Amino acid sequence: MEHGVAAACPLDSALKPGSLAPDFRLAHPRNASLSLSDLRGQPVVLAFYPPGWDPSRGEQIAQYNKILTQLPNLHAELMDFAVDGDWYDLRFAREQMRLPFLANPAPQAEIARLYGAEGCEALFVIDSEGRIQWSYRAPIGVPPRAEELVEALRSIAPPLREQIVPAQASRMTLTRRDFIAATLATAFALTLGARAAQAEPEAAKIGAKPMATAPASAGGDTMPITLNVNGAAHDLAIDPRATLLDALRERIGMTGSKKGCDHGQCGACTVLADGRRVLSCLSLAVAQQGKAITTIEGLAQGETLHPMQQAFLSHDGFQCGYCTPGQIMSAVGLLTEPVGPEDADVRENMSGNICRCGAYPNIVAAIQDVRKANTNAPV
Repeated sequence: MEHGVAAACPLDSALKPGSLAPDFRLAHPRNASLSLSDLRGQPVVLAFYPPGWDPSRGEQIAQYNKILTQLPNLHAELMDFAVDGDWYDLRFAREQMRLPFLANPAPQAEIARLYGAEGCEALFVIDSEGRIQWSYRAPIGVPPRAEELVEALRSIAPPLREQIVPAQASRMTLTRRDFIAATLATAFALTLGARAAQAEPEAAKIGAKPMATAPASAGGDTMPITLNVNGAAHDLAIDPRATLLDALRERIGMTGSKKGCDHGQCGACTVLADGRRVLSCLSLAVAQQGKAITTIEGLAQGETLHPMQQAFLSHDGFQCGYCTPGQIMSAVGLLTEPVGPEDADVRENMSGNICRCGAYPNIVAAIQDVRKANTNAPV
């Protein structure tokens, strides 16, 4: 091949799901002494993409969570991520994960030839045993088909929270970390395709379906979003990095959700998104589009309090009251979760909500009162 001329993306590759991933040594200075086999024991994402791909942080998180919402039984939501060289630190509502994301921006490089990705945009998920679990390849500039990527993930989607069983065609057993890595790769593929669709509109002529992205505002620093809060739609032009908490308080005027620690440690900002508890200080507003968001202001029906609100009053489940909105929202979310019957079970599942005044016994009593009455009012 002549220098500077990229080969065409091969139509087929010998590397299939289940194949042992070819080993290689990382060429860049940061990991000069590290090879792929050195990372055995944890999943690795290997990416081949053209130079110049630089999706925004909000775009990546929004695409990632869009994928998660389409997959059954995977109870996870990406709140934020940080890049440390070739490592991605992913922060979810209830856990953190660190994954190697090895990016090779030159698709015609030697490693690309090794993986049959020369002339391609490609992503590979290598599981903790060193085998290829999931892969995607397409000619450079051709946006991926979202439905095909999602369907590929559905085939290995977890029927249980902690153990993931792949399709019958694969004999491997995925861990949750492996599946998160596959989902991460898919979200990056969608973001890559969205950028390619903007830069290469002619790609649709060869049979690819472009991915739509939210357009940026005229100022370039904001993007339009619509948040469904307490049954009402709110159209906003917002910084993609803005948290849901700031959007609720500063842009919509829902100040019931409190900013306590602003680090996801106190629970004062808890709201519900599609009935599930969300720490709004860690959740990007752009990632909540299409979800039904409920804040403390949306619990009561007119003058009739929600049963949990009434129970907190009856049991005096507060003192200063600053943490109370988050406590109540978390307690309402708990009603639909598989929580054991004992007080200790409630305390464990409410441990993310801190009351500095120490009203915990009354809070637990209020929650148990509602649970025993079997009152699970819709919100």
